[in-house]
Amino acid sequence: NYSRFEGEFQEMLSSVLTGEPLAIESAVPGEPRLMEDSNYYLVQFTGPEVDAASPAEATRFARLSAWPEAATRTVLAPRRAGADVIQSVCEAPVSPERVLFLDIETAGLSANTYLFLVGMMYANGNGFHVEQVFARDYTEEKGVLLHVHETMQRFDTIVTYNGASFDIPFLRTRMAVHCIPELPPVGSVDLLHASRRTFREILPNCRLVTVEKHLRGAGRVDDIPSRCIPRAYHEFVRTKDARIMRNVAYHNRMDLFTMAVILNHL
Repeated sequence: NYSRFEGEFQEMLSSVLTGEPLAIESAVPGEPRLMEDSNYYLVQFTGPEVDAASPAEATRFARLSAWPEAATRTVLAPRRAGADVIQSVCEAPVSPERVLFLDIETAGLSANTYLFLVGMMYANGNGFHVEQVFARDYTEEKGVLLHVHETMQRFDTIVTYNGASFDIPFLRTRMAVHCIPELPPVGSVDLLHASRRTFREILPNCRLVTVEKHLRGAGRVDDIPSRCIPRAYHEFVRTKDARIMRNVAYHNRMDLFTMAVILNHL
């Protein structure tokens, strides 16, 4: 299995690494940031930069007044709270400007490894705005987490795809490693569960890219398989050649935008 994966990865890598090696600033334009003496790198997209369909989907999203029946909103409370609090359903009305779409990319599936990219998308006066908070090497993870911790507190609901089981627990574990305070209670809508309720009878699976292709009528261009992303990041850290990070950043941005498409459809 490892040999097959490595062959697949090298084939994918050779198709991506065309032209001269690129620094991260050229491959994925952004800006260095500093928070509490911790460095990180911030990439931002607004309006049609997110996706050509972003303005139309943002307009639809802005009209959202209640959560769709298939999308259950729960409350994610600090770990010291009881399980009944963590899982309690909250019937709060929807304020689109207080909803944050979130997706993380990690250097492995175990929470003992690093988180290197957190994508966040929210609605502002120009439609959807995406922030991708990136660690250029393993030492910048704390800066990424500090930025995310500060940003999340501006919103009352976090929308993810399998995030209740993976993204949020992973974030909390990595924040604890860096002695960052526990996240306050926040609403959570996990669209994986909503997609399973809605699409399991008509689609071969409910992977995000499968649902996306069904709703948008076309697959992605320049994507990278999720299973290759940790290996791609280690390769970037080793070589400092950021060409493959363009594909990773695109994958993360499309995951965020597709969540809005799904929510609008529901």
